[in-house]
Amino acid sequence: MQKTNYSKGYSVVELVIYVTLFILISVVVIQSLIFVMKTYANARSFRTLQQNGELVMERITREIRQANTVSVAGSVFGSSPGTLTISGTDSGGTPYTDVFSVASGALQLAVNGVISNLSSSEVTVSNLTFWNISTAGSEAVRVQLSLTTTNIPVVTKSFYTTVILRE
Repeated sequence: MQKTNYSKGYSVVELVIYVTLFILISVVVIQSLIFVMKTYANARSFRTLQQNGELVMERITREIRQANTVSVAGSVFGSSPGTLTISGTDSGGTPYTDVFSVASGALQLAVNGVISNLSSSEVTVSNLTFWNISTAGSEAVRVQLSLTTTNIPVVTKSFYTTVILRE
């Protein structure tokens, strides 16, 4: 009579150990992937915020520097959302008027009545405040801008500048 050899497969204990190890390794890998995805989303939000803020503040700075006067009557200073109305003449000698304002969470620039958005749809303006600084020899505008991302994770960042008008 021949003996039957039963040692060719895995025992139940071995299968439970292998499945447990597989589950533990899978959980570690999945948690690592989730962490990497969250880190990427945070970095993307910060990058979007930084790019929008830098572009908007650069445009505001350039427009204020080129202006001749700040219209105190047409501007709202010291509160948010503020409005800034400046005027000057372009290189051809044509007069223009620029108005910075916030509408529906977007920063807008109206040049002689033609409105364009300066901020992208990925951010909203949560604060825009202007301060007029006048001295005997010069005029300046201080700007505080806070942007908030519209995607998750929600991130807010503030930008500041003070610009002296060229006369």
